[in-house]
Amino acid sequence: MLTRIPLILVSSILVMGTTPGRAESPGEQAFRTLAIGDGDAVIVPLWPDEEDVSAPSQSLPAESVQASRSGKPGIRNVNHPSMIVVPPSKRQSEPGTTLVFAPGGGYGSLSLPNAVDIHRWADEIGANFVLLKYRVPKSPDDPARLKPLSDAQRAMRLLRSGAAEYGIDPNKIVFIGSSAGGHLACNLANNHQHSTYQPIDEADKESARPDAAVLMYPAYLTTPTTSTDSNPDLHLDQLSPQRTPPMFITVTRPDKFTWGAVSTMLQLRTAKVPAELHVYPEGGHGGCFDKYPLIEFVRPAARFLKDQGVFSAANERDSNAFLDRLETTFLTRTKTDAITVPQSIDTSNEHWTSGDRSLAALRKSDPEVISIWPGNGKRDDDPGANFTEELPQRPDGLVRITKVSRPTLHVWRPAEPDGRAVLVFPGGAYNALAAQHEGTDIAAWLNSQGITAFVAKYRVPRREGMEKHAVALQDAQRAIRIVRSRAAEFGVNPDQIGVLGFSAGGNLAALTVHQASHSSYQRVDSIDDASAKVNFAVLIYPAYLMADGSDSKLAPLTTALKSRNDYPPIYLAVAADDRFATDSLHYMLHLHQTKVPAELHVYASGGHGKGMRDIGGPFAQWTKSCSRWLADLKQGTTKHVNE
Repeated sequence: MLTRIPLILVSSILVMGTTPGRAESPGEQAFRTLAIGDGDAVIVPLWPDEEDVSAPSQSLPAESVQASRSGKPGIRNVNHPSMIVVPPSKRQSEPGTTLVFAPGGGYGSLSLPNAVDIHRWADEIGANFVLLKYRVPKSPDDPARLKPLSDAQRAMRLLRSGAAEYGIDPNKIVFIGSSAGGHLACNLANNHQHSTYQPIDEADKESARPDAAVLMYPAYLTTPTTSTDSNPDLHLDQLSPQRTPPMFITVTRPDKFTWGAVSTMLQLRTAKVPAELHVYPEGGHGGCFDKYPLIEFVRPAARFLKDQGVFSAANERDSNAFLDRLETTFLTRTKTDAITVPQSIDTSNEHWTSGDRSLAALRKSDPEVISIWPGNGKRDDDPGANFTEELPQRPDGLVRITKVSRPTLHVWRPAEPDGRAVLVFPGGAYNALAAQHEGTDIAAWLNSQGITAFVAKYRVPRREGMEKHAVALQDAQRAIRIVRSRAAEFGVNPDQIGVLGFSAGGNLAALTVHQASHSSYQRVDSIDDASAKVNFAVLIYPAYLMADGSDSKLAPLTTALKSRNDYPPIYLAVAADDRFATDSLHYMLHLHQTKVPAELHVYASGGHGKGMRDIGGPFAQWTKSCSRWLADLKQGTTKHVNE
């Protein structure tokens, strides 16, 4: 059953027609030429010759490799499905992880460039690689695409039955698919128990369940594409942690299949299947290591697979090192010159409240505290103007503030400012402020990236008889205007002012986007002549984005703006087990429909309210993707080395 690939290179990738011998089909030769070279590999036919399941249709042309309209080689007319098993170039002492890859191609062909990329990734981390050459094109008598599913099931069973011979760990098999292959990966992950063919041999006693699935911009998960209605053939109503393996999904926002990726993540979350979704802001459909920032999916994917027990710590380490090298050669970025910042801000503490003093104590350098409102710092129309600020004690010892009537901005300056400014809105359900781990800690992190941070001590708790956000939105809009009107004084660019908020603060940050054209208070002074619009927004586990009692309808204050030009770039991050995860997922669909440049990361776990602390588990990794997003935003455009 096993046939060694002859170590003879074909003269051209675009091999037309067939070649003699079952093991040397044009598709297999082309992949070997592109990826393996003179390395070792084994071709495994999926079905015995006598089985009708692999018999070609009388009308089906012979297998060939042809270039698509974009010039990328792909395998067409697969009559005899097979898998090519490639061990890592550096032999492992123990059986290890295997990456099985199903190429995309609309179920009409199998695109080879992604297969080469995933093979390269596998080899870099010391994993086995398997290319699944499944049957294409799709045929009218197979509307549910059961033939590709049969090939995937059979491949998984053959790998497990021959694990010792191939040198693989049968409990560490990851099934990866791109586009149509991503649909196949999802189909296999949830329908592995529903065998689509009669058992043939002892191999078919093995389980076809992957140990994890990675879906790269998966196609056809919803019907129609631009809806949230799942493809019924996937049986996503039967998702469960026992039935469905851990699933990792990545896609770009402009991809039309983002609908399916987000909708599937919603269902995986409801079913409590370990899963993550990472949506990148640019790139359209297709690609792998030739597309930025999509290539970043490798980092969270490696960590997710390690968390699920199918990658080792060494696999993750080598994967991250591989990505670092890839990015170094793939991208060029220009360094923005540091901006000289005047030090003329009044640091008088005459009017500081107890909360201001607590936050100021967290600064190593001299603190700068600015009153948001003039005069005594309070508003005459505030029902809570007589509140006396309090610092509730919590078991974790972190600073929290409530009963705020005199809102302030705490300025955190970086050593080498680059002109960007971010207003930080801590969370606390609009009742209190988690002002340390969602405030000053975040300011220090922003400073490390050259960003000047302004921690907002906005008014809480909610005022009786008013909307929960009412006074907070007044403070937020006024704070943005202060920073913009005094930009030269702070050493910031008035066109690079963003907001970053957590939970209720994330809601407040979203409101500054959606309500920027509607002032929440009457003009006080010349500061209010400045615009309250922000140039970018970071929403971390944002709350209250959806209407009360609704799972899919946006709250009135976060409904659609007139056009995509009314939105700034937006970054979102949330944990799948956060009670507000559905808010972010549905909000992402809104941004996708409006064509807003947005990025979303849904991490497998981490709960709510952890900030960037390690106790947030996988969610604590949000700062890595956010740092990259902020750096890309600073550059405006990403330049490729080969352009």
